Amino acid sequence: MKVEFQRYKPEQDFLRIRDFLVDTFSLYGRPFNWMVDRWNFVRYYVAPVHSYYNTRYFSVPTNSYHSNRDELALWEETIGIWENEDSEIVGVVHSDNEEPGEAWIQIHPDHTFLYEEMVTYVETNLTDKVGNIGYAKLYIYDDNEQLKNIAQARGYRKLASGTPCLEYVIGDVPEPQLPKGFVIRSVLDEDDVEKRRRAKALAFGANYGPSAWPPASAQKMMQQAPDYRKDLDLFVVAPNGDYASFCTVWIDIKNKYGNFEPVGTHAEYRRMGLARALIMEGLRRMAQYGATRSFMGSNNEFYQKVGFRKTAYSYYPWIKYFKV
Repeated sequence: MKVEFQRYKPEQDFLRIRDFLVDTFSLYGRPFNWMVDRWNFVRYYVAPVHSYYNTRYFSVPTNSYHSNRDELALWEETIGIWENEDSEIVGVVHSDNEEPGEAWIQIHPDHTFLYEEMVTYVETNLTDKVGNIGYAKLYIYDDNEQLKNIAQARGYRKLASGTPCLEYVIGDVPEPQLPKGFVIRSVLDEDDVEKRRRAKALAFGANYGPSAWPPASAQKMMQQAPDYRKDLDLFVVAPNGDYASFCTVWIDIKNKYGNFEPVGTHAEYRRMGLARALIMEGLRRMAQYGATRSFMGSNNEFYQKVGFRKTAYSYYPWIKYFKV
């Protein structure tokens, strides 16, 4: 079975990989490779945000050895693709653009013989290197015995902090319940970039000042993602006009699932049931697009409280330090 390695070409390969993830989900019938939400979100939001943070933080350059670090270009440069003799993608290696040395392997179930070669690619191209020390972190589902065995044989060790895969079976979703004066809107109704960036900063950073808020350009960039829909980018508006909670829904029409990425609540509006109401509204809108399931990789008990259930699948980080 002839397989060839190819470097990632942004202008043509983003959608090809997206389609590969859709097709392989159909083959596995569950999360095993990434799903469309993460693939869209990393390219169209995470990388642009990190470009901003790497060059400016409280108006001071954080990585002075880079005059202008473009995280998107760096992320794209490390993506490796394996194609069969019909030029169809059968495997992909890439990072999440979150932590140095991390790597994810996406694979067609008929081509797991590529695992050894792909791990070598990770260690050559995606590791965090300082001096003569290299570091790699692989994320592996716990039922993937083949990749676990390869990782162990090559000196990786499994960390204890795994992430369970949660699932919500969409049936009769409860009507969202909000405190008096709060309403749910979508970007289709109201597109205020400044309020959205402030809400995200105060949800994930709690006390970050304005100079550290994610840039408006990243909010606009996310709307360019192929699977983005304005009617599925939701938020709760407080009586004073604040965006108090938010979530973005991504749909895989073919596989009939919808996922949330991201979900957050402004630090001053927590414990009011706002995120629960948004999740319920998001699930109802998923159903309108034909989705019957939603998945979440998370240890946050909140998702189980709103109806997500643990599956038999969890993924764990496997790490390795080595000389380079």
